Amino acid sequence: MNEDRVIGAGRDMAGKVEFKVGNAVGDQDMQTDGMIDRVAGVFQNGYGAARDVAADAAEVAPVLMEEAANRGRDLGRRIDNVVRENLGDNGPLYLLAGAIGLVGLGLFAVSQVRQGSGGASRSQATRPAARARRAPAKRTAKAKSAAA
Repeated sequence: MNEDRVIGAGRDMAGKVEFKVGNAVGDQDMQTDGMIDRVAGVFQNGYGAARDVAADAAEVAPVLMEEAANRGRDLGRRIDNVVRENLGDNGPLYLLAGAIGLVGLGLFAVSQVRQGSGGASRSQATRPAARARRAPAKRTAKAKSAAA
């Protein structure tokens, strides 16, 4: 607990007393001052609480970071051991080559989807074939007489 919490709590308490005395006496200025002291005390107490939390976090953070790093190193060693036991000493290289191959296959698939079937561009692949090859409509007898 730091001094801001102590001073803030004291100021809040003094503001309560000042407000009640002002209320009993009927002094509006004393009530206003009491309310101002209460609000200031609550904010100062809250600021002190935030400082306490930040100080606690600053003390704990290095320990937690070190523990996380140790767990990460341990997990990496265990994964490396499992890969080497199952795939031999070159196991990590096999996994890396497989990952690169999967990325390449994914990029190829995406490019094929974008091009559509048969290598046509996207705009040609999405246009209906019947609409692209439709012949101009023949004019019927009614249309010819209406046009004339």
